[in-house]
Amino acid sequence: MPTIVHLLLALVLTVFLAAQASALAFVLRSRRAVSAQGARRRTDLLWTCIPVLLVLFLAARSWVAVVDVHPPAVAATGAPSQSTAAPAARGTHPTP
Repeated sequence: MPTIVHLLLALVLTVFLAAQASALAFVLRSRRAVSAQGARRRTDLLWTCIPVLLVLFLAARSWVAVVDVHPPAVAATGAPSQSTAAPAARGTHPTP
């Protein structure tokens, strides 16, 4: 994708992440007020945080694409750092 698309996506996801974080804070405050009335399950917090973590991952990935961080050249090609000579073919002898 072009860099401008990644930039726009990163900006939108960052704004959405901020909105989700404020909503998560509201939910946690509401749970604290309600927790005195009844028992709360621990899985509720997990299911509340999953969308926030997902958007955080996508926003971070988009920002990395915008900044264009490249891995080292050796790691990118997957080639060994030093080249070795190819072994000679079997059964061939140089003629004198």
